[in-house]
Amino acid sequence: MPSPLLQIRDATKIYYSGGFLGQKKSLVALDNFNMTIGGSPATITTIAGESGSGKTTLANLVLGFIKLTSGRIIFDGEDITDMDSDQLKAYRRNVQAVFQDPFGVYNPFYRIDHVFDLVNRHFSLSDNQSEYRDMVEAGLNVVGLYGEDVLRKYPHQLSGGQRQRIMMARAYMIKPKLIVADEPVSMVDASLRASILDAMLRLRDEHGISFLYITHDLSTAYQIGDEIYMLYQGTTAERGTAVDVIDSPQHPYVQLLIDSVPVPDPTDKWDVNISLPSEEEMRTAAAQGCRYYPRCPHRMDKCLEEQPPLFMMEKPKHEAACYLYEEREVAPQELSLVENRPKSIAAISSRSRNRERIAAAVLIILGFALGVIIALNREPEIEVRTVVETVIVTAVVTPQEAVATATAMPTDVPEPEPAAEEVIAPKFVIERDGAADKGSITWGEDTVGEIESADDRHRYRLAGIAGETVGIKLITGGRGLSGTGFFSPLMTIYAPDGSIVFAFDSARRSNSGELTFGATGAYEVLLGADDRGRGVDAYTITIEGEKPEPT
Repeated sequence: MPSPLLQIRDATKIYYSGGFLGQKKSLVALDNFNMTIGGSPATITTIAGESGSGKTTLANLVLGFIKLTSGRIIFDGEDITDMDSDQLKAYRRNVQAVFQDPFGVYNPFYRIDHVFDLVNRHFSLSDNQSEYRDMVEAGLNVVGLYGEDVLRKYPHQLSGGQRQRIMMARAYMIKPKLIVADEPVSMVDASLRASILDAMLRLRDEHGISFLYITHDLSTAYQIGDEIYMLYQGTTAERGTAVDVIDSPQHPYVQLLIDSVPVPDPTDKWDVNISLPSEEEMRTAAAQGCRYYPRCPHRMDKCLEEQPPLFMMEKPKHEAACYLYEEREVAPQELSLVENRPKSIAAISSRSRNRERIAAAVLIILGFALGVIIALNREPEIEVRTVVETVIVTAVVTPQEAVATATAMPTDVPEPEPAAEEVIAPKFVIERDGAADKGSITWGEDTVGEIESADDRHRYRLAGIAGETVGIKLITGGRGLSGTGFFSPLMTIYAPDGSIVFAFDSARRSNSGELTFGATGAYEVLLGADDRGRGVDAYTITIEGEKPEPT
């Protein structure tokens, strides 16, 4: 199991104001927040909620712009609060940001190529000018732009969508592991949002870059998000897969949020008389209980006593923090933090050197102060000499050596039998009944087709030879056909005996995997849209591998 990419545990951020002569006030922006983003495959984790719910505070904490009041943030096994300068530079290279305002992030006096020049200068990507230009062009091509069209222009000569995609190209050029996108489409025209969302999906699916997607737009969260966290006043109201949470909200706040989406029906009149109670008293550091209590139509006395934990809903990973579900099982605690132990010798040595310098400086200052005090209080006829000895602090770090245990292996162990072909149970299956026969798939050649409706299904035949392993790719688009949607069709492969041995059961722009044939014979490859109609588009299938000669 791959180690987590980002782990956040009990993250709390409290802002204070006043004090000194006035009364000190506190505002809890984030309260005991927990989240884990896996290392592989890359995902888009959405943080959603109304204004003031703590979304941007969370983004700033992950980016290291502000410090936690309490809690921990672990990235790739390292606590970001304990990093030295070299580790921080590596962290900033692996965690990039795309901000909300596509206008304010540019210096209007410089051309667009200055953005990429700064990246190359700070992170020393390449000293070769030709190689550097190729890197810039590759980054622009990933987001659908070309250097000759944009690099010599000024920011005001580009649209908001182009400016945001250039920021993603800049982040991609550094090859980060995580991009924090703080409402990247909120200030962009609706006609340009699709291009930015498409760029995010391509970076996730084709280049393995995960996203922490901050938004208040539930439609885009539903469209591209893998998991979603619904925040209310700094607490997690509900979390789960984006489809489960938005299609079937359980927390009263999330239900109200979904219901507030306007219906395009002129006969359905809006209620313009809205009265909201004061909520700020529930955001102080001393407040207890559910933050949604003042507005909740189901509030109970128990809600004021303690913040409700996350309770498990019917769907896997779907959890809601509301006492309406207290008869259900409490969601399990987050997994233990995965950290790199022991700390790297370089990091320990750097910190030891820092401590040595501080200790030496303190001793020198104390010695000087002692000398001044003695000099001021000495008798005139007495000569006093102050000697400050040099103190050398040596820190020796000995990494713990692993102890290897020798285990005798018997010499007469029989050879293991070859494993049978694995039968899998995908989340979604393309049925064979009613599928249109499209012929055979040839190894090493592209097979292009098009799913024209949600009910359209295609069947292909694939010759399999026992023991052979092939790579399978399924992408949107193809020769002579333009892929216009975000998702390629789904795929199910049936063995000669009718069992399912391979599946692409997740709607993505591109999918890839490997299949080892367990038997020789004709395999059936079924393609179609998922249960929500996604995947109606042109597609290309590629079977990678050298087809062996039949025996």
